[in-house]
Amino acid sequence: MSNIKGIRSDIWYKMKYHQPVDLTTTMEGTGSATAVLLGKQIIVTLVDAEVDKYVNISTPLGFRVIGAYSIHQDANDFDWQLKNTAGAISDAVGVAAVDTDIDKAAKINDAYSTFLRGDDDLRIAITTDAGVAIIVIDIEPTIA
Repeated sequence: MSNIKGIRSDIWYKMKYHQPVDLTTTMEGTGSATAVLLGKQIIVTLVDAEVDKYVNISTPLGFRVIGAYSIHQDANDFDWQLKNTAGAISDAVGVAAVDTDIDKAAKINDAYSTFLRGDDDLRIAITTDAGVAIIVIDIEPTIA
């Protein structure tokens, strides 16, 4: 049985044929963010995401977060963390002040890592300095 039961047909089609699905992002504070679902990854591009603020990302299918990493896009350090609204999914990830640095979340908390379709509670919190990076969230689609 498929793990993507119950997904809208347009999203299923795009996932099957490796086409990006645009996701809705909502910024708290200044900066900008875009997100796409591509295969089994959510790819978020942050530009000057404000410190102590967050980005909410829509969840058009049920999934479980199984990993995350960032690719730094400038020479300023900052920290980010994946959350399910307020509950922490990942540990805080420190991004060094090195352009193109890749930093990975060391831990995923399975108590908060599962999302239902339409939850829209997936959040990237910027915890120190402004964030400029691409954050890749590895997911496993679920039946929910």
